Amino acid sequence: MKLISQDPVEVEISDNKIVLEGKVYYVHVVKAGQTLYSIARAYNLSQKEIVIENPGLTNELRIGQVLKIPSKPNAGFDVDTGELYDQIQSHVIQEGETVFSISRQYKISVDDIVRLNPELDINDIPIGTKISLSVTPAAKNERAFDEEGFLLHKVKRGETLWSISRFYDVPVREIKNVNKNLQWGMVRRQEIIRIPQSIITTAEIFNADSITEERFKSYEDEAVDEVPEAYTYEELNNYTSGLPGVIKIAYLIPFNYEKMEPLDSLINNVSSPQRRERIIEDYMQEKATPKSVSFLEFLEGSLLALDNISENGPSLEIRIYDTKRSMYHTRRILEDPDMQDMDLIIGPFYAFNLELANDFSAQHNIPLITPFHSSDSLLRKNPYLFQVTPSMHTESKKNAEYIARLYDKNIIFVHEGDSSQMNKILDYKQTLFNQFEKYAVDETVVFKEVILDNGDTRELIHALNPSRENLVVLPTSDEAFASQVATTLYYQLDSSDVELFGSSYWEGFKNIDITYIHALKLRISNCFRYDYTNTELINFLKDYRENYYREPEHTTMRGAKFAIVGYDISTYFISAILKYGKNFILNLEKIDVDETLSDYRFKRISSFGGYENTMMNYYLFDDGLEVDITSLPDTSPIHEYFRPATDDDTFYLWPKPDPDSTLHFNERGRE
Repeated sequence: MKLISQDPVEVEISDNKIVLEGKVYYVHVVKAGQTLYSIARAYNLSQKEIVIENPGLTNELRIGQVLKIPSKPNAGFDVDTGELYDQIQSHVIQEGETVFSISRQYKISVDDIVRLNPELDINDIPIGTKISLSVTPAAKNERAFDEEGFLLHKVKRGETLWSISRFYDVPVREIKNVNKNLQWGMVRRQEIIRIPQSIITTAEIFNADSITEERFKSYEDEAVDEVPEAYTYEELNNYTSGLPGVIKIAYLIPFNYEKMEPLDSLINNVSSPQRRERIIEDYMQEKATPKSVSFLEFLEGSLLALDNISENGPSLEIRIYDTKRSMYHTRRILEDPDMQDMDLIIGPFYAFNLELANDFSAQHNIPLITPFHSSDSLLRKNPYLFQVTPSMHTESKKNAEYIARLYDKNIIFVHEGDSSQMNKILDYKQTLFNQFEKYAVDETVVFKEVILDNGDTRELIHALNPSRENLVVLPTSDEAFASQVATTLYYQLDSSDVELFGSSYWEGFKNIDITYIHALKLRISNCFRYDYTNTELINFLKDYRENYYREPEHTTMRGAKFAIVGYDISTYFISAILKYGKNFILNLEKIDVDETLSDYRFKRISSFGGYENTMMNYYLFDDGLEVDITSLPDTSPIHEYFRPATDDDTFYLWPKPDPDSTLHFNERGRE
């Protein structure tokens, strides 16, 4: 017998990365001859660590199988856009040469050659033609992607938005579209921006049985889209309003529950102390509060509502799908032919899955309810989308209406200077200034902006005016930053009169001293604050305990209890369909459901978009340790004057009385 030794197949470290749940992974595609052992050795990991990140993985790997390989979170952004253009050389075409042979000679792709020579006809290149070549292929740079599939790029010294655009071959306009903070065309060193690239959506293929290359469309320069035509729901005109025979409802909920392995087996072969510590920390956190529990509470609240409704109503056909936080599974669910017959879809919860469901909803005219998504971008594309959580833009308008009435105070606007939040900060400030115009045209408004990006709060202290009332506006969602500012302000109360205006995220903060909050008379606006003296809420909690033997515990970052939101959404929308059928969309102003624990006021954002809940109350945390709903401060009459609504000076906005507010701008077309 003759033994033949076979050289091990070399495993190359992948150039592509992705960020999932805040962790960075290599995206490794298995090649012929590679084994779990050889892959683990190449990445300097144990086989157990790879198995942990890829549930169901066995030693029998398939060619083309995609694996998540853990990586350090700071290693995926070191792309230098200068490399491509610092090392460009030329080549003169010789007899017998083709674009393909040149690409092999210089180890550069044909696509890159065509991109660098847009005037070139690759099917007819005359001998002697001089072409440009890059000898530093961009593919050799390590790359990281976010959960929505966008490539992440960290800006380095000397880079501009234009140079980044040239490097990735993506128009500046498209980069701006996915980075709202870049509308002025400026990038800052160390800032991380998203690049719309034609890449594999790895968030999906990890869950597929085989490789699925779902690629983004190519981004090319094109004319700006025209404003869509008004959507009038003509298909509902032929719909018979009234009580339907059977209501079909689909819940798309990301349970993604998996049985936990013993901790010892997870860290047994992990030699790195840092990696062991991370695994233990994640394990203990998941053991204490599995992510699936929050979504389970949402379903439990929904089931209580369904029980109450079904007692006196028609038949309900309920389908509950586990999206597993996966684009692949969500798409498979939406491909089920029965989904097209649904009267209502509730969920999914994550943005990358919601976009799939949003397109499906618009295509099949099915009302889609998103409980916790707070960006208004999808609302612009789907007249059947209902967004329960108000957007931050709506919240900033609500807050600005309150703050602007206090224009005679020393107003201090505080933030961290976080580039990822800058578009929201700019929007908040502009909304404030628009409100100041109404009340303080002939007055001097003292408005100070303080950026605390290094932990030093002395600038904030210097901005306080001891001889004037101070109102500090702190629209942060970062509890650590909010705690730092609140603590600083609390210890200035002996020398300065200070009040604080926060954001709805303060409702979810757990670790800020309650004494500080009430001493500073914190004010927030929120649609998710619950009155525990309310009879309906008391009855709900009683039913919840009797059915599930515990309290509804889990909340979102903005203070919304999953169980209560599930109950309210199901009660409100199913009751609406019971009364009006699908025509409830045309009768929103008539819907009044007493059983809900939260008030909803849905308003359409445009004549071609969907509906956003705009119901928010102001809350005051007074120095008597009470929390009360408060009204807008009194002020002098607003200044009524015309001003252009857009760049077109023939199209105006003007004040009109509104029962819900002192001022509500209405649009009017040309006459």
